[in-house]
Amino acid sequence: MKNDKLHLVPQAVVDCVQGLSTTKQDNLRLNYIMRLEAIRDYCDYALKTVDQKPTFINNKAKKYSRIGL
Repeated sequence: MKNDKLHLVPQAVVDCVQGLSTTKQDNLRLNYIMRLEAIRDYCDYALKTVDQKPTFINNKAKKYSRIGL
């Protein structure tokens, strides 16, 4: 992953990856792996099920103010 997009990743995910690479205890490593796999599966599911049609902003500005009417 490019470092210019790292700011888009939640800090909890970054912490899990850093903890996974630094810990030597098997039970903690397994916990980090399970957590990261659950996050990955949830993100994959969300991207597949969400309607990905682009939304366009209506160019006609609505006047909410009575000034100038």
